[in-house]
Amino acid sequence: MKYKFAFFCIILFILCLIFQLNLKSSTGTSSDYTEIKVNAPILLSYKSKQEIYDLRKNAVANSIFRNPNYEPSNKVFGQIENFKPWVSMNACFIDNKAVVTEPSEEARFILNPEILVAIEYVYGAYCNAGDYVPNIQAKSVRYSKSKNEITVVYDKLINETLSNNTVYSFKGLNARDLGYKYAYIDKSKSTYNLIFADKDTNISTSIAEFQDFLHCGDSCRHEGGCNNGSPRQPMLDFENSHVKNTPYQKNKEIYIKFWKKMPNTLQDKPDISERIIIENA
Repeated sequence: MKYKFAFFCIILFILCLIFQLNLKSSTGTSSDYTEIKVNAPILLSYKSKQEIYDLRKNAVANSIFRNPNYEPSNKVFGQIENFKPWVSMNACFIDNKAVVTEPSEEARFILNPEILVAIEYVYGAYCNAGDYVPNIQAKSVRYSKSKNEITVVYDKLINETLSNNTVYSFKGLNARDLGYKYAYIDKSKSTYNLIFADKDTNISTSIAEFQDFLHCGDSCRHEGGCNNGSPRQPMLDFENSHVKNTPYQKNKEIYIKFWKKMPNTLQDKPDISERIIIENA
């Protein structure tokens, strides 16, 4: 009798173990994945350059890219100026000047180094205009160690672009700073309907080398300028493919490959990859 009971206990233990493994797989909480906190933007206006560097170094130290020898790239961060305003997340204008007194849009990238490539809307608006909406922020990030792959999730791209001659763009500031300056979007592994502004030369037809950097510019229209991101990179510009007043498509993906050195072919194994998921595309 006791042998039957022991056998029953072993079977029960195995079934419980299988159930737990299936539960982990279905909920995405497998030990292969690391859930990464998305840090909310903070106000950067009027901080010193050293304060910005310290914020960045702390963010990297607490990321999957932690490295005791890390220093912000001079090519990316070197042109930041002390005690300047930074354009806010709600990149709109009041009295012909950009808002600079609320959490800063570039903080989305500075404080979240795992988002190697982010999506941003590159146009401002007047705060009282009916077409104004704030900039988007990733809602979740996770990392798969076995795949060496980052997953970045957005809810949706709010701004219509197909009808108003504007675009979204891929922001490669983190990728360039961390050494992954070459990238390619593999459409064969992507399900989002990518419509590039330049249909012939873009990041899905050839390898892009990110040029992103931060500097003091005058587009904010404040005297003395504001620290902000540059430059425009036309091969990274794309449309929000959602057609107004039509149902959203669910969980469409964009697959990006990164290399630290220029690869020989588009098929070369990446040094790391990123999946961008747009839940309502």
